[in-house]
Amino acid sequence: MSTRISPVRPSAARLAGALLALMLVAAGCGESAPGPEQPPSSPAASDAGGSEPGASDDGGQTAAAVPQEKYSVTPAPEGFTPPEPCSGEGAYFAEVGGTATPELPERAGETLTITAEGIDGADAQLTATIGDGSSRPIQDITLGESVTIDLWTISVTSVCEDTQQVEFDLID
Repeated sequence: MSTRISPVRPSAARLAGALLALMLVAAGCGESAPGPEQPPSSPAASDAGGSEPGASDDGGQTAAAVPQEKYSVTPAPEGFTPPEPCSGEGAYFAEVGGTATPELPERAGETLTITAEGIDGADAQLTATIGDGSSRPIQDITLGESVTIDLWTISVTSVCEDTQQVEFDLID
């Protein structure tokens, strides 16, 4: 009696499992080969500790800071008679180092936060933060001037150096 041995063929499920295991092992092992988005690391760059131009830590890319333009301020209209400063006429106010109170209304699903950064004489230094946290400074602004920030336009009604407070109205 002769026994015939037939070859054992792995099932499709076993092959798929083996391929998955190989992919997981390959993904977790060592450094991957540099691709177009990852420049090859050179011994000089890593030995220099990032002091050479273009060198970075752990192969990351360094982005240059992009200067942000300030929001432009519109001067007060001709013939504008300003109210007495610090009279509490503004619907909103912000103390230096704080944000506007009450909160500005939401528009198109976005929020705007105005922060008073400082006061220099009759000029206020403000910063605008829209929704996601991206902040941009506003040009120095004073009584009677306005600035449009995305969907909002604010008009400064008071800059109080004594109390370190800026008051403004939402006009649009």
